[in-house]
Amino acid sequence: MSNTKKSVLFICADQWRWDCFGFMNHKYALTPNLDKLAKTSTVFKSHFTGIVPCGPARATMLTGLYPFIHRSVRNGSPLDKRFTNIAKEVRKVGYDPKLFGYTDTTWDPRFLDDIDEKKFTYESPMEGF
Repeated sequence: MSNTKKSVLFICADQWRWDCFGFMNHKYALTPNLDKLAKTSTVFKSHFTGIVPCGPARATMLTGLYPFIHRSVRNGSPLDKRFTNIAKEVRKVGYDPKLFGYTDTTWDPRFLDDIDEKKFTYESPMEGF
């Protein structure tokens, strides 16, 4: 058995309709590169968000918690540091997770220095990335 870790690419776009892809049999959407990727990927065809807007939806997806548990229920609401997320968990087993794109997450201000720039914005990557 090989000890080589598999690469993981997780793509999440919160502004696409679920059916607007060629691989979802949309008759007008032309998405050839995504169609090729989908052929060799796991596609979650029955995923539904637990909350809107985008920031709380990502908090739900990346922590695995319901919104009424993590309490980040609007853009700009801090995510409580007590909760773990997928980035922190995969680091524990040797992965180095990366995140790109607009991923507004507000860090828990109770654990930041008074002059930490993350205390004054909600446009920071989630802790662990």
